[in-house]
Amino acid sequence: MTSQPLSMPTDEELARRARDGCAASFEQLVRRFQVPLLHFLRGQGAGGDAEDLLQETFLRAYTNLHRYRTRWRLATWLFTIARRVAINHHRRSRPAVVEASWESAASNAPEPYQVLVEEETRRRLWRLAARVLSADERTALWLFYVERMPAREIAAVLGRSWVGVKTMLFRSRKRLLPLVSDLASDGWLAPSAVLGIEVPHG
Repeated sequence: MTSQPLSMPTDEELARRARDGCAASFEQLVRRFQVPLLHFLRGQGAGGDAEDLLQETFLRAYTNLHRYRTRWRLATWLFTIARRVAINHHRRSRPAVVEASWESAASNAPEPYQVLVEEETRRRLWRLAARVLSADERTALWLFYVERMPAREIAAVLGRSWVGVKTMLFRSRKRLLPLVSDLASDGWLAPSAVLGIEVPHG
């Protein structure tokens, strides 16, 4: 008689167990979210302080697990905490170089040529975004295209309405389109595959 393979617990289940005192469950959540949260914090302009802010994010999450409500995905709750940690960090310190921070969010590991070209395209696109968009607009784009977070959850992270986020995404893409078209004309990969922005043909 063969046993059924155990399914992986959801993030929300792990959060409930951690809230009830299971340290191993919280450690598993840390392993799941440390990389995406670190990249997100770097994109928020944390620079060399990103790892410290990541630790602060997890510390706040752990001490406030009793406040988490499952009406939201745990990912939404964690990114909301990370954003607040980043905002507080910027209030305490002088502004970081945003352009370098967005670039550092991409992986520097050796990869095949095609992947390297795609990574460079992403870096260029995020550098453009850092120049022409507000912090909330960049955050919305990052959560939507990199973290694949739906607009309703992005609205929770930013403290805005769902309609406001949809409008923000539309306007951000529209503002980036002329700059993205310049990248395409320079021979870079079609940005639609990178940031969901369609470049007009002809």
